[in-house]
Amino acid sequence: MSLEKIYFMRIKRLLKKILAVLLLLVVFVLVYSLIPRVRNSDPEFQTELDYGEPVVKEIEDILTPEEEPKRIRSIVILQDEKVVYEYGPVDKIMNTASIRKSILGLLYGIAVDKGLVNIKKTLAELKIDELMPLTNQEKTASIEHLLMFKSGIYLPSQGEHDSQITDKPRRESYKPGDYFFSNNFDANALGTIFMQETGMSIGKFMEEHLAKPMGLQDFSEHNVIVGDPWFWPKKKSKHKQYYVYLSTRDLARIGAMVSNEGRWNEKQIVSKNWINKSITSYSKLKENHINYGRYDGFGYQWWIASDTNTVWADGYGERFLIINPNQNLTLVEQNFTGNSFLTTGLWLMNRNMDSGLENLIKAHQMMTE
Repeated sequence: MSLEKIYFMRIKRLLKKILAVLLLLVVFVLVYSLIPRVRNSDPEFQTELDYGEPVVKEIEDILTPEEEPKRIRSIVILQDEKVVYEYGPVDKIMNTASIRKSILGLLYGIAVDKGLVNIKKTLAELKIDELMPLTNQEKTASIEHLLMFKSGIYLPSQGEHDSQITDKPRRESYKPGDYFFSNNFDANALGTIFMQETGMSIGKFMEEHLAKPMGLQDFSEHNVIVGDPWFWPKKKSKHKQYYVYLSTRDLARIGAMVSNEGRWNEKQIVSKNWINKSITSYSKLKENHINYGRYDGFGYQWWIASDTNTVWADGYGERFLIINPNQNLTLVEQNFTGNSFLTTGLWLMNRNMDSGLENLIKAHQMMTE
């Protein structure tokens, strides 16, 4: 056999090995991209929601789309802890985006009541810093300042977008407590501090002290992820973004607990005192140079709309939690923005913001007239 033929056969075998490796790599990437980051759990502590008198047909007609939405959407309305309307896959786990901040605000209340956290402590006392070191002025910010988005710390942070980037004040332009700014540094640092002070992960604490006593149907500690779930490029920071995945029915249950001054099914989950503090406004947003739309106030990680006497949490991707404490009424809409590398990537490419918020607001108006 000639050297030329031997050389050709070796090249052919090498190419086959390379193709086989590439094929295995493609299969691995495909399988990996389809793996859900969070799975629906079936916890032993779950309890079924009760059903009340359904909303009148006029409200149902407003909320139920005539055509299938462009993406998966689910809606739940609770009145006095009972389901009066639901639409779509209400048990489907979804990334709550910035609603995570309001949830963590509730966990802080539980931790405070247990004597685990003192919200008057400053970042200096807590030994909290950043890769770009905090100044002495910034270190005077307390946990309470962070809860109110008044830290006065304007550094790049993980997960920030839109006005959080473009309208960020200059560093040290305001002292802690002086100025409201919806700031992901505050939100993410609250996650770091919470785990440091309680000695528990956010997910474990939430399961033990919120999910179990409330009987959440689709939650486990693994529904909370600290750090990016799919290795997207992130801004370098000591304070990682955390993600909370909840089903719409579980999120509605949490909202109903807030509307009932921290009680669910005759159990005090979060103290009445903390709920009242959380939904009291500490900022007049209409005097702020940034337009916050329907909101005119902000509490401890909760938005306030005084004209409708409602408390809100919302998240990127058009998801909303509306609470009317006076009427013990909770309305929730969630839109699916992915739960795997592939589905999340496709949504990020598409940025589908299909939403039924206007109809949810109309439903709220009709139910409170």
